[in-house]
Amino acid sequence: MSTRVERRERGSTMIEFVWVSSVFLIPLLIGTFTYGFALIRAMQAVQFTRDAGHMYSRGVDFSVQTNQNLLASSLAQGLNFVANAGNVTGGSTGNGVAVFSTMTYLTAATCNNCNNAGHVVVMNRIVVGNNTTFTTQYGNPTSSLILANGDVQNYTTDPSAQADSFTNLITLTPGEIAYLTESYVTAPDLAVPGVYNGLAIYQNAIF
Repeated sequence: MSTRVERRERGSTMIEFVWVSSVFLIPLLIGTFTYGFALIRAMQAVQFTRDAGHMYSRGVDFSVQTNQNLLASSLAQGLNFVANAGNVTGGSTGNGVAVFSTMTYLTAATCNNCNNAGHVVVMNRIVVGNNTTFTTQYGNPTSSLILANGDVQNYTTDPSAQADSFTNLITLTPGEIAYLTESYVTAPDLAVPGVYNGLAIYQNAIF
C-alpha cells in the first residue's frame, strides 16, 4: 500500500517539476540567452562605431566601394551590415547603418544666407548600410547636393546643410572641424514574441 502511495507521490512530483520548468525555468533560460546575445551585439556595435569613426577621421574614404565592403564584412562582422551599391546615400537592406559626417562651424561672415548668424554645417556626408532604419538629427543635406565622394555642395549657402543641433554634443570654434560617426544597429533575430522586441542600439563617436 505504501509503495503505491510513494509511486503516486513520485509521479506527482515529476509532473509538478515538468510544469514548473515549462512555466518558469525554460522562459528564464531563453531570456538569459537572448539578453546575453543582445549584450554581445551591443558591445560589437560600440566597438564598430569607434573603429569606423577612427578610420573616417584618419582619411579612409568610405565613398569607395572596396572600403564600404570592408566596413560591412570585417568591422561589422556579425551585425548584418550590407554595403551600398556604389553610392554614398545607403541602401534598404541589412540590420544596420553607419552615418559619417564632417562638421565645421561657419561664422556669420563666412556663412552666406545665414541671417547674420553662425552655424554648424555638414561638409561631407556618407551613409553606409540600411538608411531606412535611422535618420540622423545632425543635419540632412539635400541628396542632390551630395557628390559621389560625399562632399556637400554649397554647404555655406544651403540651409539643409546646417546642423546646429551638433552643438549639443560638442562646441566648435570658427573653422574647427569634427568627424562624427553614428551607427544604428538592430537585431530582429533576437526577438522573443511577447517578451523582447529585439535589439536596437544607437552609438556615436566624435574625433
